[in-house]
Amino acid sequence: MSLIDILIQMLIIFGVVMVGYGATRLGGWKTEMNRPISVFVLNVTCPMLIIGSVMGDGLQFSSREIMQLMLVALLNYVVLIVAAIAISRIWRVRPSDRGLQKFMLTFGNVTFIGFPASAAIFGERAVFYASVLGIPFNLLIFTVGLSFITEQPIRSVFKPKVLFSPCVVASIIAVVLALLKVQTPVPVSKFFHLVGDMTIPCALILIGATLATIPLRDMVGNRFVFTVAALKLLVLPLVVWGFFGLFSFDSFVTNVAVVLTGMPVAANGIMLCLKHGKDEHLMTQVIFMTTLLSLFTIPMIAYFLKFVAA
Repeated sequence: MSLIDILIQMLIIFGVVMVGYGATRLGGWKTEMNRPISVFVLNVTCPMLIIGSVMGDGLQFSSREIMQLMLVALLNYVVLIVAAIAISRIWRVRPSDRGLQKFMLTFGNVTFIGFPASAAIFGERAVFYASVLGIPFNLLIFTVGLSFITEQPIRSVFKPKVLFSPCVVASIIAVVLALLKVQTPVPVSKFFHLVGDMTIPCALILIGATLATIPLRDMVGNRFVFTVAALKLLVLPLVVWGFFGLFSFDSFVTNVAVVLTGMPVAANGIMLCLKHGKDEHLMTQVIFMTTLLSLFTIPMIAYFLKFVAA
């Protein structure tokens, strides 16, 4: 896939985001719909997309491939967490922003942007890869991520129920189906794909609808916002790429991991800030700016990976 092809795919993705933005601004989409539809996507359509990603002809995965995916997923977040902590010690910011800074650098929008971007760049097979690589995200964002934001020890914020979130359970089911090479009946596969395929357009429209609720004055960034954006969207993907270059992992696996690392900051950050009394204004600015800039940086990363592989 050429740089132009990747850019076109990202423009299509951004176009759907703008549909949600425009519909909300024009009154065709009510903001009251955002939360229930988000819950529906995260609890119903996204889990079915993940399970459906291992169903269908030509979507067979070897045990070695899956083991590599799980190891890469674990190592990826080890690198991101260590890098975020190291950067927070080198880059002196206000003490009140330090926890937010570490959260922003560690956690990206791996579901709502990561799934469609991976599928656009690497094809349908990458959705399963992204779902396995996203297992640590679902476990860590409400433990390590919450610890970053609240600046409290992990043991005081951990809740066992995060282990049973629908996306985590669906990812585990998908791994089991892939390991056992289960051949699902065609009607079952079509059913999961039909419902699961709702995830990407719904997720992108929700992003646009959420951005439409941000006042225009809050969209203008400052030096902190642009520095975080540069680190999150460009520097950390290169760090992850360099780290995995030290090992003999399958390049397709690590390339998907690198692209997912370059996703904009996770939208969950706003909800966590609101819940725990942190600066949601700053979090909103960074999420908006990284989402906007990712339209250009994701194709750059994808083309870089293609260039170094040539």
